[in-house]
Amino acid sequence: MTRLLLSVRSADEAEIACAAGADLIDVKEPDRGPLGAADGSVIADVVLRVAERVPVSVALGELTDGVTLAPQLGRRVQYAKFGLAGAARLDDWVARWQAAINALPPAVSPVAVAYGDWQSAAAPDPWEVLAQGVQLGCKALLLDTFDKLGGPLNEHLAADELRRLIAAAGDCGLLSVVSGGLGMAEVELMARLSPDYIGVRGAACAGARTAALDLMKSRELVELVHASDSVPRATGSVPRATSRA
Repeated sequence: MTRLLLSVRSADEAEIACAAGADLIDVKEPDRGPLGAADGSVIADVVLRVAERVPVSVALGELTDGVTLAPQLGRRVQYAKFGLAGAARLDDWVARWQAAINALPPAVSPVAVAYGDWQSAAAPDPWEVLAQGVQLGCKALLLDTFDKLGGPLNEHLAADELRRLIAAAGDCGLLSVVSGGLGMAEVELMARLSPDYIGVRGAACAGARTAALDLMKSRELVELVHASDSVPRATGSVPRATSRA
């Protein structure tokens, strides 16, 4: 069953997401980039308001930002992720990623983030991210976009490529999450690919992705995802730690 992830920037928005029926709440600050890290106080307020009703994930910016999660939040946050924009320019990006993962509280599961627009973001390609993420102990693969003005995820990765990545993640024991500029039409399209989660922010807001979360829009998205018919997952091969263009 595909579920809905809603990104929030405050405890009040987290309450809206819970009321709408979101299955996973992701804390980020959209003014700070695609995976902008929220202040620690905001994360603390969100997990307090959510009160373990649903799992919580947090965005910690790009790997090169050097942000981590405070130890005291480790018991209340299930997932954390770093973007890899600019990492392809670094010879030691895998070692840096490993160090960032090691710095997370022990109970927090790392998420591998692959950008559909990886070339313009100077990020590793999605297959390389998946392969390295498996080796580093990541528990989920997020397929997202770096440039939120550059079109939705499906304009950067074809449906067949997305389907194979989702299947390969499942074969490796990782949850799959698709996100990145998805409107209602794109959410419906992504649901046909049967990822574990579809992530949205802008489509659930009363305006742009930096506007406030809207309860009615959020409910419509939850209903759309939950009503989508599941389709059998394709079988994907386990990726190797080599780059694929």
